[in-house]
Amino acid sequence: MQANKNTDEQVRQLFGVRNQYGPGFNTQKKSVLQSIEPQQIRNTKTLIEYYDILLFLLVYPDDKKVYELASNALQQLETYINGHVKVQERLYNSGVTGSNICAAFGFEIAKWLRERYGKNLMLESIEADEGQITYILSVVMAQVESEIMQDANADWKHWLKNLQLHGQDMLDMLVAVFAETDVRPEVKDELWNALGINIIIRTTDNCALPKGLFDTYYHNSLIRNVTYPVTRDEEAVEPVKVKISTQEAEQIIDCGRMILLRHVREIDPVTFTAPEFVAYYKMERGITIALMGMPPERRHPVDSYMGYVVFKNGLPVAYAGSWILFDSGRIGLNVFPSFRGGESLYIFKQVLEVHRKVYRLKRFSVDPYQIGKDNSDGIKSGAFWVYYHMGFRPVRAEQKKIAEEESVKRSAQKSYRSPYAALKQLANSRMELVMGGKPVRFDVTDLSIAYINILKDRFNNSRKQAMDYAYPRIVRLLKLEKAYTDMNLEFVVKNWCVFLITAEDELKSNKALCATLAEILLMKANGSEEKYIYGLQRLKEVRAIFEAIKMER
Repeated sequence: MQANKNTDEQVRQLFGVRNQYGPGFNTQKKSVLQSIEPQQIRNTKTLIEYYDILLFLLVYPDDKKVYELASNALQQLETYINGHVKVQERLYNSGVTGSNICAAFGFEIAKWLRERYGKNLMLESIEADEGQITYILSVVMAQVESEIMQDANADWKHWLKNLQLHGQDMLDMLVAVFAETDVRPEVKDELWNALGINIIIRTTDNCALPKGLFDTYYHNSLIRNVTYPVTRDEEAVEPVKVKISTQEAEQIIDCGRMILLRHVREIDPVTFTAPEFVAYYKMERGITIALMGMPPERRHPVDSYMGYVVFKNGLPVAYAGSWILFDSGRIGLNVFPSFRGGESLYIFKQVLEVHRKVYRLKRFSVDPYQIGKDNSDGIKSGAFWVYYHMGFRPVRAEQKKIAEEESVKRSAQKSYRSPYAALKQLANSRMELVMGGKPVRFDVTDLSIAYINILKDRFNNSRKQAMDYAYPRIVRLLKLEKAYTDMNLEFVVKNWCVFLITAEDELKSNKALCATLAEILLMKANGSEEKYIYGLQRLKEVRAIFEAIKMER
């Protein structure tokens, strides 16, 4: 029992020095790493903490020796977990390598997991009742096939088993039925989610990039003080785009998806991306950033929803999405818990810089949710001050005033922490960071309001009336008759047409604008998302159309 207490104390000791640097701390880390034996750790919380510390030390190592010791210790820990079923059960849904994760994941991820993990993936349960399952399968199957399941002529399980091949199980059959349906992807997703299919994944390896995709960086300190935008005296980090093969892009995607699944999360650009939509950039201090787009059928019709995963020393340390419209981008940052206490602000700076340079942005904004609106974790983590420190300011005057008052208190008293009530108030406003020029000050959340205002002012609140009037006219003006046979283009034009019809007279008189706009919408529907972003930034007339629409509630 004494050995267990000593081991727990060693883990706590290692946690305390994991982000401290200098000869004394370096010696201490090496000594503790060499003395901890995983089998002596009986407390589940301590075991998870030890796993997180080892990951942290791989990302922020003092030197090669600390890196090697942490890597060896991690391997020993995984061997121990793999050899003890009871330990695996205690680590259920922890995300620790060797343990099991159970959750209801989206269809595309479930299909990918089956291909990637094979029999390490199991169907745990289906939350929908028998009637719901039968109804949903009837929707995704061809009607002639699904008729037999109506009026209790056949049980859905037995019917699916009729098509079951050797070695397949019920999860294989469900994935196959959904894979072969011709309903729109977003409808398929919702139907799959309605089934509530809980899947168990056995995690078998760490989420890490192959050595050729990163350079290991050793630390003699951590960067704590970060300013953004870059000051005149500070040289900006220039993102270096790395040419990657299809296989390397697939490895980046696999790593991004699995780290999210270990935290029981998904975001569309990582879930739906493909190798040809991945761009990979090297920054400083061992940081690399993968930007991920989506295939045409998954894209948002007006703004561009892009995803990113940040790697440091080859391990995924942070992720989020960005929603880009003209020269402005909504953005967020989620640092994985294992790596908090490191260089989170510096990482965010690199994220902002790569987005600014690659997508040519002049403004960033943050949604209230990111800073705590209906998000207790955002409040508890003090997310507001992360963004504030990076130059973001509340958009609303009330929150701006509160932020200034709280900032004065924080400067005057280093130990001061904003009370929960103040942070909750601050979360009631979007934040923005303007980096020069006159960028757009709206995003698609504002366009939702604008859309309703157009319906109210021009079409008697009738969506059908608005679409019946606007869609054929915009198709004709832009010469996009292809939209009648191209599902992706139809989707894009139908989401644009009500906005564009407010400038019908201008479009009638400006054929050059119509031609350029048509080219850009075709790019959104079936071409390059990046070229769509750049093309839209050049169209000042289209920006003016949106700015002329009332966006106030």
